[in-house]
Amino acid sequence: MRIDWHSEARQDLQEFDKRIQEHLMGQVGAMEEAPLGDDTSLLLKQGLEIFRLKLKNSRLDHRVFFDLDGDRVIILGVEHRDNAYTQESIEKIESRK
Repeated sequence: MRIDWHSEARQDLQEFDKRIQEHLMGQVGAMEEAPLGDDTSLLLKQGLEIFRLKLKNSRLDHRVFFDLDGDRVIILGVEHRDNAYTQESIEKIESRK
């Protein structure tokens, strides 16, 4: 599968320090082989239906929101877990669909 980033999702990524960006990019890159792995789920929240990759380890506690379109994984947003489920974040991700 091909990974495509929504332009605003790239801006989300830029909000994190370089080390976090590198870890996030590595995890997202792994989605080329299997976008729907153990750490992904379909999120149904406040009217939004979107796929979510949950990244949690010693360095990360982030969520990557994405959609599937044929052979493409479209990254719609990246948020720290603390901000990922706010009304503002949900509306932002929904507007990018």
